[in-house]
This record gives sequence, structure tokens and C-alpha cells, in this order.
Amino acid sequence: MDNKEKVINAYASGNEINRAKEAGQYGMEFINTKKILNKYISKDKRILEIGCGGGYYGMYFAESCQEYVGIDLSSVNINIFQKLIIENGYSNVKAEVGDATDLCNVADNSFDVVLCLGPMYHLNPEGRTKCMAECARICKPGGIIAIAFINKTGAIAKFAAAFGWENLLTPKIDENVLTKGIDDANPDIFFYSMPEEMIAEATKAGLTYERLAGLDFLLTDNVIEGFSEEQRKVWFHLADLIVSSKYCVGLTNHALLICRKK
Repeated sequence: MDNKEKVINAYASGNEINRAKEAGQYGMEFINTKKILNKYISKDKRILEIGCGGGYYGMYFAESCQEYVGIDLSSVNINIFQKLIIENGYSNVKAEVGDATDLCNVADNSFDVVLCLGPMYHLNPEGRTKCMAECARICKPGGIIAIAFINKTGAIAKFAAAFGWENLLTPKIDENVLTKGIDDANPDIFFYSMPEEMIAEATKAGLTYERLAGLDFLLTDNVIEGFSEEQRKVWFHLADLIVSSKYCVGLTNHALLICRKK
């Protein structure tokens, strides 16, 4: 079974659409992704999301753009997204099965904003290069490309804070996550990288680096939920400061790279 088949099987349950719901109102990855992307999405923009899952961001941005197209490798995810489109009566949103490394049905220079908010989690270095090139190809000159990735150092830090450093500082994690950039439990499904690597990939694809932001830092969603209202207020202030600083990205689990096509 190759990597693509394993990724498809990983999403066969259809639970991806529930990931944001399960994170609740304190899901920092989703809160910060929307907050950052709101700046780039407007009524006159055509948006393409690669790795759209079950349509979480598509439903959120549907009324804020001219057109929203979601593409995902999983037909299960696409079926869920299509049902949501029908239920909500959105005529400007559509979803279809496709491969992030080969968007042969998408024309060159056709979208104002290209969102790649999941594929990089599942692509090895060769796949990342292909995906980045496709993002650049289909984006209009002057358009925005947003690429999410899992940061290897931040992933270790977040899970160590949750489960104890003694469980994360192992030879297996050292070899797989930190050295090879692959998941220790699912090495053929999840891949990790560093901010510098992603910026280099974007530059190689002819994109101009605009912003790098961390999305979720150290504390898991259930920990934040357990804070008092006063503590949460301070936490969100702290989180805003961390997210706005490119120098803190090494501490984030999920990160977002914003680029512009020349």
C-alpha cells in the first residue's frame, strides 16, 4: 500500500470534519488560522483549498468570497463537504476529489487565494516540492498562497508539555521525528518539517515569503478549557503575542506560511 492509499484510509472514517468541533471554542489551530486568513479573503476573490477535508474552512469562508473550491484526496471527505454545500444552499462553493501533487484539472493562474491547509502534513520532501509547485502554478500573479505544516520541534514541545518529557525524549523520536521528519507511530502518513525548510520550498517554487505564524503552542485545548475566565484572557493575550512573532514559530505544533506569487 503506497502513501496515498494510507492517507485515504486514515480519513475513511469521515471524522476529520469533527476535529475542529472536538477542539471546541479554544482550538487555537482553528482560531488563529481563520484570524490570519480573514485578511486575505474578500467578496471579489476566488479561493481554492487543497486538502479541504470535510469543508470546515469552506463553510466558514463561503459567504466571504466570490467562489470557493475545495479539493481533497479523500472521497469520504468530499462527500461530507458536498452534503454541507447542499444543506446550506451555497451556489458559489463546490468540492471535488483531487491530488495536491497533480492538480491537472485546475488551470494556470486561476485563483486569487490558494489554501494548502493539510497536504503538507502527509507529503514527503518530494511530494512537498510537487505540491508547492502546483500551488504556485494555479495561483494568479500577485495572489496569496497559505501553506500549513507540522513543525517537528513544536510538535515535540506540545506533546511533551501534555504527556511528560520522559515520554518524548526517546531514541525512536530522535531518529524519526527530529532527524527524518517522519512520525514515530505512523511514518508513512505524517511528515514534519521546519520553518526554514518550508520557506526554502516556497522560494524554489518562485514565491515570495510574506509571513510565518505559529498556530497552536504548548497547551492542549482541554488545558485551556480548564482555565478560569481571567486566566483565559491572559492566555489569549499571550497567544496573540506569540502568533504575531515569527521568532516563536519553532514552538508551535501547526504553523502557517503565507506567500505571494510574483
